[in-house]
Amino acid sequence: MFQRIFAFLILLTAALAAGDIMAQSIPELEDRLHKTDDKNEQWAIAFNLSKNLISTDHVKAALYADRALQAALSLQDKQKEAEAAIVGADIAARNNRNKEALSLYARAREAALAAGATPIVQQSVEKLRDINAAQGNYKAAYDWSGAYVSLLRENSRRYAEEQRRKHQEAQEALAAQKNRESQILMAALAGLLLVMTFFYYTRQRANRRIAGELAEKNAMIEEKRRRSEQLLLNILPPAVAAELTVRNKVAARRYEHATVMFIDFVGFTRAAEHLQPEELITELDYCFSRFDEIIGRNRVEKIKTVGDAYICASGLSDRNERPADMIRIALQIQDFLHKLREKRIAEARPYFEARIGIHFGPVVAGVVGTKKFAYDIWGDTVNTAARMEEACEPGLVNVSGAAYEVVKSEFEWRYRGKIATKNKVEMEMWYALAK
Repeated sequence: MFQRIFAFLILLTAALAAGDIMAQSIPELEDRLHKTDDKNEQWAIAFNLSKNLISTDHVKAALYADRALQAALSLQDKQKEAEAAIVGADIAARNNRNKEALSLYARAREAALAAGATPIVQQSVEKLRDINAAQGNYKAAYDWSGAYVSLLRENSRRYAEEQRRKHQEAQEALAAQKNRESQILMAALAGLLLVMTFFYYTRQRANRRIAGELAEKNAMIEEKRRRSEQLLLNILPPAVAAELTVRNKVAARRYEHATVMFIDFVGFTRAAEHLQPEELITELDYCFSRFDEIIGRNRVEKIKTVGDAYICASGLSDRNERPADMIRIALQIQDFLHKLREKRIAEARPYFEARIGIHFGPVVAGVVGTKKFAYDIWGDTVNTAARMEEACEPGLVNVSGAAYEVVKSEFEWRYRGKIATKNKVEMEMWYALAK
């Protein structure tokens, strides 16, 4: 690194000195030449003087050219030797000193070959060819002509090689540039793909999370809807619940062949005196839950409970328009209560007995209320069923004559005769017995 800087400083100094020398007049240069002891400066001044005097004073020009050549030999600088020799040769050739010119051109060629100064080599060979041809030395001229052609070919080869090298370097640089651009492009594409992959993954993850939350919410909504429908079905018949859901109201309907059953516990007040409120409610809930289970298996609609009274009806659709199912349910309920009574006696605990009344006839059914709505039935059939229950003995099923006439062949009966009811005329009643 320091060697390169040093060489550059030397060349810069020489260039500045040469510029300074060219700017001076010939007398100034000659005076400066006599005073300097520096060989490089002596060569530069003598070389400049020889070139300036070549056309005006060939004698001095030749002397200064020889002075420059001697300075170059002292410096052992083949480039300077070649330049000084070829200037001296040109001066000799101008003055027809051909022998001297040939000698100097040959010397310039040798020095230029050593220095690698191809233009001086080519110029020297060309001059050697021309001078020998002018002197009739055709063999020497031919030889120098061949050398000149070889130089031209070598120069052409070198030029082609240089051009090829430059082209190859340009191609390599272009390929390197394309490779860098490709790498940059691939890196950018990879980065873009990575970013897109990240956003896609983030989006998919968010979508899955949202889908999961939505599915969870839908499941919760569906569960709430199912519970709401189940609660509604626990209160209303399916057809009525569907109509209420769609229309938000239910039209009252008349059913000509309905069977109404009243169940009322006997001695409920007395039993309540011997039980804690929690025990009383638990026992009542246990019984009513079993009633719900029994009537649910037989497609009978529970209407309501009033205190310890349980009311249900059938025939409120196209099914169960005969009292047979209701009577079977009543017998099953009494059988359940009989068994529960035996169990409670064994446990020394209070028990319930029930009266059951059944009547068959027309009713009107509908929903009343807008907030705590209730499905209910009205009509004389409902009142008559209540009278049947009131006139019943504990543990039995009291059936009106209207119901008996429809299903009398399906059960065993015990005729009770005509019995007066509350606010009613005497009515025929029958106890239903299982076959």
